[in-house]
Amino acid sequence: MRWTLRTKWTLAVLAIGIVPLAVLGGVVLELQRSGLARAEKELEAAVVDEAATRVLVDLDATARTGARVGKLLGDESADVDARIGAIRELVAGPLTGVGIFDGERRFVDAVIAEGKDDPALHVAPARAGFEVLPDGRVRWAGPIEGAVEGWVVLAVSPGALDERLKDLSLVRFGAPDRVYLVDATRRPIAGRGRGEPLPIFERPMPTSFSAELVVTTELVDRGVPKVATLRTMPEQGWALVVERPTAEAFAALSRTRHALAVSLGAFTLLAAMAGLLVARRSLRPLGPLMDLVRRYAQREFRARSAVRSGDELEALGSSLEKMADDLAASETEIAKRARTEENLRRYLPAEAAEAAVNEGALDLGGAKRSVTVVFADVVAFTSFAERTPPDKAVAFLNELFTILSEVVFRHEGMVDKFIGDCIMAVFRGDDHCARALAAAEDMHAFVASNLPRWRSEYTFDVELGIGVATGEVLLGNLGSESRMEYTVIGDAVNVAARLEAIARPRQTLATREVKEACPAHRFTSLGEHALRGKAQPVEVFEVVT
Repeated sequence: MRWTLRTKWTLAVLAIGIVPLAVLGGVVLELQRSGLARAEKELEAAVVDEAATRVLVDLDATARTGARVGKLLGDESADVDARIGAIRELVAGPLTGVGIFDGERRFVDAVIAEGKDDPALHVAPARAGFEVLPDGRVRWAGPIEGAVEGWVVLAVSPGALDERLKDLSLVRFGAPDRVYLVDATRRPIAGRGRGEPLPIFERPMPTSFSAELVVTTELVDRGVPKVATLRTMPEQGWALVVERPTAEAFAALSRTRHALAVSLGAFTLLAAMAGLLVARRSLRPLGPLMDLVRRYAQREFRARSAVRSGDELEALGSSLEKMADDLAASETEIAKRARTEENLRRYLPAEAAEAAVNEGALDLGGAKRSVTVVFADVVAFTSFAERTPPDKAVAFLNELFTILSEVVFRHEGMVDKFIGDCIMAVFRGDDHCARALAAAEDMHAFVASNLPRWRSEYTFDVELGIGVATGEVLLGNLGSESRMEYTVIGDAVNVAARLEAIARPRQTLATREVKEACPAHRFTSLGEHALRGKAQPVEVFEVVT
């Protein structure tokens, strides 16, 4: 009697039901853990953001108070007692007082909020802004504004930030020690003792807190697994950390695991009693099929199915064999296309190469597009080429163009062509003008970073002159049916080339249209210039970096 696969699997579920149930349980647990991990990450990120907001509110208030104190001290028109009284009114809440220093940063006097004098008010300021003293105290320092030269120092109460973070930790997590603040030396400022070890920094973490960053990780603190999130405060060079035990964060997972274990045990007994007689016969073909799939996953597409059960499993094996043959043929074709496209990319822009490989239309013609064109040229390259062997000059250009091309690609631009020692790039799409200026800035930066090595290797100060213009151009295949080029033509191309020609070393020149399209950048007008091919003078702007 030939059994259908449906019949076999009906019996197999009873015989080995533990396997799918265990797999399902594992998947459920993993999904639940993944969901809890996401929720925990979002919760900790929200709490650390809230903590940052609270800390920044206090810091901003301290800075504003310091600025007002500086103005009061610098205002000699007011009575001294009146100014001191006004300062006392300002110094309240989390502040312990104000330290006053002369122009040489020597201590002059202190205005105490209440209680006894604070030693932190007597330490000369190292710089303007916030700083953390060796004992973890936070201070703000700033110059006195007005006719009087000097400095003012405001000291934050030792427990002010601590209370902020502990209150937030209690509200959010029911415990006071889940949120803490660290300085640039990775030592606690608030929420933890100054000398307490911080296991989060035993994990891979940024070397400084100068960039905006949020990181979530898992760690072990004195034998207790924890989940932690770190958020940097770049302006101060500090970071906020939220930590809590994994058992607390994933409590629901433990309950689910226990319920699953009980269910798994009960179903195991039932499955063993119901399916002992048919399990071996029904499941025998599954092993070879699983081995076959694993071999296909390892790209062994010549492997054949050994299942001869005369049912749907044998048909499945045949289908897998056909699938493997199709995959092998597809991989061969994909590899061939990839090699072809890689070779074409050496001569064509990426989209033209892709169209050629995919048998897209390569007809002559184009379409009008709004783009930004960048020309970057090596200043004084001609004299360098005259005194340098050709192979060495070519090696230098290849190295330079490799760097500049990567910069263009990083900013989602297209390298149109190389003209001698000049590269022409085209940027289109959203924010094409801003991306073009960013690419120009990076070109100067990359060249400057490689300048010492090139100066040593080629005895040549490598510097770029860059021209940037934006406008409507014709983009497409230009030439003849037998020989065409994917490029752009238009006034923006000509103007960018002319600007590059008059640019000085390390200078980026742009048109008014570029300036108006990029309000976030700074420009300096160089006046109107007569450009070859333009009937009217063009106002030229230098991009200020």
